[in-house]
Amino acid sequence: MIYSRELKKYSKNDLMSKLFLDNNTIQELVDKRILTKSKENLFSFEFVGILILKERVMFTLPKYAKNSDKKTIAKQLLALFGEYSKREKLDEDELETIGSIDSKNVYNMLSIIIFLMNDYFENGLYSNEKNICVINGDDEINWLKTIDEIQPLINEGEPIYLEYFTNSIQNDEENYFRQLHRYILNECTKKLNNLGLTDFLGLEPITFEVDEDSLGTSQSIISRINNELNVQFVNRKQLLLKAMASFISNEKMETDNFTISFYGTRSFHVVWEKTCGYVLNNKYEDVKKQIAPPKWTTTSGKEHKAATLIPDIISITKDSFIISDAKYYSIKLTEDILSGNPGVEDVTKQYLYQLAFNEYITTKNFTSVKNMLLFPSEEKDIKQLGKVTIKFLKDLNLEDITLLSLPADRVFDLYTNSKKLNIEKFLGLEIQTVK
Repeated sequence: MIYSRELKKYSKNDLMSKLFLDNNTIQELVDKRILTKSKENLFSFEFVGILILKERVMFTLPKYAKNSDKKTIAKQLLALFGEYSKREKLDEDELETIGSIDSKNVYNMLSIIIFLMNDYFENGLYSNEKNICVINGDDEINWLKTIDEIQPLINEGEPIYLEYFTNSIQNDEENYFRQLHRYILNECTKKLNNLGLTDFLGLEPITFEVDEDSLGTSQSIISRINNELNVQFVNRKQLLLKAMASFISNEKMETDNFTISFYGTRSFHVVWEKTCGYVLNNKYEDVKKQIAPPKWTTTSGKEHKAATLIPDIISITKDSFIISDAKYYSIKLTEDILSGNPGVEDVTKQYLYQLAFNEYITTKNFTSVKNMLLFPSEEKDIKQLGKVTIKFLKDLNLEDITLLSLPADRVFDLYTNSKKLNIEKFLGLEIQTVK
């Protein structure tokens, strides 16, 4: 595994000698907007995640990750991306880089493989159930078949059935799609093993005995999957069939005309925002109507409403109203240095958010208002870095904006495990989950 870091500057010679990239690969990475080139002819990765470059695997770490164990961070982020892709509504760019099983336009090999293997570990092999009748079973009696086919004893004019048919459901073990599922899981394991990723992803290898020739050509396989999709209405089975179709239809392309495959994001700042929002139990949707939209009025008095302010995260406790903005910046604030800080527009927006909610805050009798910017760090605890103020806005009795660094690995673990922070403890710079 080769490691690089987001936004770190590389010369072309560095890319070739340290990361072992050739000219064609460099150009393809630039074309895919994973690698950018500056006016000074320096290159940097604007991507966080895994890159598969023929026989080599590279992981680009987040820009803040400078001292932590690289493999630990990479494994954690892969788990995070898996959960993120299931939980969040992905935009077009994220669909390309993290992948979607439903997308017909984008094939992401690693995303499909991870989905297929995790689905198998959770749900087992594809199954089609068939209805059968058995003699003297434990399920519901099929009286119609019993009366038609079994001779009863007659006792005082009443029929007595010593044997009877019952309805039962049985898995079709020899189902074609079950065999196809086995074959595809074998192929997924082979691909991960060849790339050295099976253990890295924490996935157990899967092997089945399958007669590959009995499955047919790629075209016939796709045709049969499409026919099955037309009669299959179970959501999980539909997703599985689509993933299998995607794998089969792209496997030949991946073999004969390999291009770069990747799994991650070009917009890690969005991941930081959404993970922080989740663990801080974002209540913005519940209170967004409290922010009045701007009104544009014609000279004749006709009013038009437009989009209004959208704060990043709103957290609420019994007594406190907290406005937070997750900023994916590598800020440095010491006695001698200020660098990597957000711009003045980010600061003024935080003040405006409090102004926008002032009436609501007063109406609900909150006794404490907090306004803060949240930065990722490699530390293990929450740390207060300082604060930022603008005098003419502070003079409006608005709160100073507190600067906090959050331990990114703990935030991501909480998100991946669907846990949220106790907000009152968070205000005391403690990390404790809601019970």
